[in-house]
Amino acid sequence: MLVDSRAVMREGVRAAIERQPDLVVVAEAATVSEAGSLDVTPDVIVTDIKLSDATYGDVITELRGVFRQGPILVFTAVRDAAEVQSVLTAGANGYLLETSATTDLLAAIRAVAAGETYLQPSLGVQLARSQRPLTTALGLSPDEHHVLVLLVLGHTNVDVARLCNISLRTAETRRAQLQQKLDRHTRADLVEYARANGLVQLRP
Repeated sequence: MLVDSRAVMREGVRAAIERQPDLVVVAEAATVSEAGSLDVTPDVIVTDIKLSDATYGDVITELRGVFRQGPILVFTAVRDAAEVQSVLTAGANGYLLETSATTDLLAAIRAVAAGETYLQPSLGVQLARSQRPLTTALGLSPDEHHVLVLLVLGHTNVDVARLCNISLRTAETRRAQLQQKLDRHTRADLVEYARANGLVQLRP
């Protein structure tokens, strides 16, 4: 289901989705209230977070109140780190900017449909940078915190290398050192640590 106040945006996203043999748009809505009035059970909800009847985290909270099971992918122009975090905390399963390529949008839809969390890499970098004071209090260096947040958000060692502008070998070394320092040896362990310390707040 597509939720966006701009008909032209919904039309463009619908066209991109329906070119795929495994995807179909089952409904469209311009507002949260309109979405809630529809008799549909979407597998994925793709929504903006600036609607006429709700904005930011409230959009997610209200959609989640109606559609309790369907993953929610935010597709928006809003890129402020604080708003990204508030939306993830409210229950969004993914966050993608409208400037992204169509292939990224399709990948994000499929990822959240499969139960994964999807976050545009550049936004993961912003979240990491926005939390540096907390990082220092926990005894992590800025580099260690950056790597931790990226890993928790689902990025691979290859992604970490690219986003941190380091070699793959260096990324692998930093990950190993971080896991040893925290005594957390799997991604699930790192997610648990990050949640417990308020570094990243994602819907369970």
